[in-house]
Amino acid sequence: MMDVQVREVRFDAGKPKICVPILGKTFDEIIEQANEAKNVAEVIEWRADYYEDLLDEEKLNQTLLALRDEIRNIPLIFNLRTERAGGTLDLPLNQYRQINEFAVSSRAIDLADIEVSIVDTLSTTFIKWMQALDVRVIMSYYDFEQTPEDAVLLFRLNLIEHWGADLAKIVVTPKSEADVLRQMKIIMKAQTFVTLPIISVSLGRLGKFSQVGGSLDGSCMTYGSLAGKAQPDAMIEAEKLAMIVNELR
Repeated sequence: MMDVQVREVRFDAGKPKICVPILGKTFDEIIEQANEAKNVAEVIEWRADYYEDLLDEEKLNQTLLALRDEIRNIPLIFNLRTERAGGTLDLPLNQYRQINEFAVSSRAIDLADIEVSIVDTLSTTFIKWMQALDVRVIMSYYDFEQTPEDAVLLFRLNLIEHWGADLAKIVVTPKSEADVLRQMKIIMKAQTFVTLPIISVSLGRLGKFSQVGGSLDGSCMTYGSLAGKAQPDAMIEAEKLAMIVNELR
């Protein structure tokens, strides 16, 4: 597996990096959460689909720049999730692309999280354009119903690499402990033929095992929530998660 360097953070198969999502609806909430997150996060993800002024370019630019200034040198992921990927917005494809391009052009973000289901329509030129502006691309596959068969997940990882992503993210829903263990085994297996760093996420209560198991299966990043702001991707509070990961490592 190749590793990817973003600022001072290296995404590789070693200790998984702690990513803290920011879910604020207003400018003040976003900056307040960023101030809290930077004390524990190695990476910060802005879930921009929560932002109430997302469609106001002037306010969006102001928020992006203020967020960059607040977190200093911590890598920042811009994630605009649609409803089908567990987000809050149902955006036309051209608007989804326009907002992501605006965020990239601001020079405030380091990584963009793009849904793999959208890339087939937007084409890989969209990905290459972002990378040309020194933004790394995380390409994400979601399944909120199940943990698909091994062959399906391996095919998705191959497709993500074929389409030119810098990092791959797999988010699935386990029905049993066996599903969680199977996914971890798949991620370990994938590293023998996929060169991308992989982010592996199992959702819900059962998925907590995968949050702390990245050192075993090679997942390069794990999600921890701010206090009182748990979500499916980040069920464990970041400060507690960091202690567990460091102890296991």
